[in-house]
Amino acid sequence: MELLWEILQFVLRLGFGVSLAMAITSPRHVTSGFFKVHLWVIMGLNVFGTLVVWTVPDELLPADSVRLAGQTSLVILTIASAVLSYVGAVTWLYEKKTPGQWILVLLTLLTLTTAYQSSVLPADNNMAHHLVLILDIVTSGLVVGGIMTAMLLGHWYLNTPTMNLVPLRKLLWLCVIALLLRMLVSATGTTLTIVNTDVTSTWWIFVSLRWIAGIIGSLGLIYMTFLTLRVPNTQSATGILYAATIVVFIGELTARVLAENVLYPL
Repeated sequence: MELLWEILQFVLRLGFGVSLAMAITSPRHVTSGFFKVHLWVIMGLNVFGTLVVWTVPDELLPADSVRLAGQTSLVILTIASAVLSYVGAVTWLYEKKTPGQWILVLLTLLTLTTAYQSSVLPADNNMAHHLVLILDIVTSGLVVGGIMTAMLLGHWYLNTPTMNLVPLRKLLWLCVIALLLRMLVSATGTTLTIVNTDVTSTWWIFVSLRWIAGIIGSLGLIYMTFLTLRVPNTQSATGILYAATIVVFIGELTARVLAENVLYPL
């Protein structure tokens, strides 16, 4: 059940990252269908979140930890995110761009709140724990959500090849910035874990996987995507972004498992 809760937190962070990436994508260059279809994706993520929250009661958490929000509050938040995603999809269906953008901004704030409230902290937590948690959620969400949204946008170019490439390049720069910030946060957390915890050889294997796939490999694939867009070849770029999405998911899911029993983001 604890592993299921770790997956839930990953899913909620992904929903936040996709919402934010779409919120900063200009509808002047991207057709409304992109926003409509992928708001359904966020809706699905939050429906999954509702089912998990409903399944895992507070009693199954470790005895020395607390969940920042109760089961009922989290169910309300995930349902509200799913409903707002549906409303946003309908808004974009009718090509109401300004209300659609505002809904994306509200959804970004709501999904960030949900990801934060779903977190588990030590029972004797303090302000430092909460600050580190916010950094962890924001950087993790930006990485997985930014890369996945770039991949989805690249795929959308295959349907609408006449779209301007500027929005895709902007999302790629968002991914670069997010990965650099994530690298800084994770490097700090990894160093503190090594200093304060007796790590094993198995831990080193998994933390190496986390860094090689989730940080180094992802940066390399984003760089390859930039080079491919110089041609330009959006089909090949989308294929590279598919691979980037897979490796960053592996890296961040591994980080969630590694950070289960420590206080620092990895």
